[in-house]
Amino acid sequence: MYNYIITTDDFSAANNKILEIKNSIKYELDEVSYDLEEDGIYSIIDELSTVSLFDTPKFVVVKSAEVLLTFSDKAVLELATIMNDMDSSNVLILLSTKGFDTKSEKYQRIKRFSTYIDIKMKNISLDKFAIRELEKDEYKIDNEALSLLCSYSPNLSYLEQYIEVLKCYKMNDKKITDKDIIQMVQKPLDDNVYQLIEAVIKKDKKGTFACYNDLKIINLQPSYLVSLLISKFQELYNVQVLTKSGLNQNDISNLFNVSSGRAYYMIKNAKSISINEIKNNLEYLNKLEYEIKSGKVDQALGLELYFLR
Repeated sequence: MYNYIITTDDFSAANNKILEIKNSIKYELDEVSYDLEEDGIYSIIDELSTVSLFDTPKFVVVKSAEVLLTFSDKAVLELATIMNDMDSSNVLILLSTKGFDTKSEKYQRIKRFSTYIDIKMKNISLDKFAIRELEKDEYKIDNEALSLLCSYSPNLSYLEQYIEVLKCYKMNDKKITDKDIIQMVQKPLDDNVYQLIEAVIKKDKKGTFACYNDLKIINLQPSYLVSLLISKFQELYNVQVLTKSGLNQNDISNLFNVSSGRAYYMIKNAKSISINEIKNNLEYLNKLEYEIKSGKVDQALGLELYFLR
């Protein structure tokens, strides 16, 4: 029997790995899925110990696999015994997004008969994935658009959705530009905040209030927006200091645990703002946050006065 334990922080990335494992097997399989938050461990044991109608090996995917450790020692031992069946051609995938208590004896028991795979978003090259998926259908994307697309994608699931939207939109000429992405892909909250910061720095009051009104549509509280602005100005300060000390785009990506595309725009935004402007805005915003929390200033009025200063 072939057993895999997969831990991940992104379901799409894990599903791609599961598909890769399945495609690597040259014989026919009956695929079955379970979720241990809904199904008991004996559902898995019965599935693996029961011969299918046409005697076809089974490909069993078990989500929420960390729940295994909550079952009795007897039940886990029964599962481990089945997993150790060297004559079986069944495949068992134990999938977890929360991880396991690796010190647990139950975990060590099932791990003994498994191949362990850990999939983390920070180790996934979103740009290479995007290029590969687009090239399958002969689509082309320029470097600026690729960086923008990856910066808009918090994980692989979103990236896959965005690629499908862009493929439909650009079905005729199959050339994707940054303008296409701006028009068709929803900008993440971070990018809206960055756009707001850029407008503030440029003293573009019309642009500032346009961004602010867009953020109000999603019911973002002014006090929360103040905190976000402080966080992003602090991030810009850190990125500027780090790039001046010699760190490159890949270093920033690893340090902040973001995609390469996101790191590209973090560096681009940091270079467009002076260090003194960042410090001045941080000083004003920190004071404003204190006054809002202490009740001295109405949060909406205080933020609007900041925009008008």
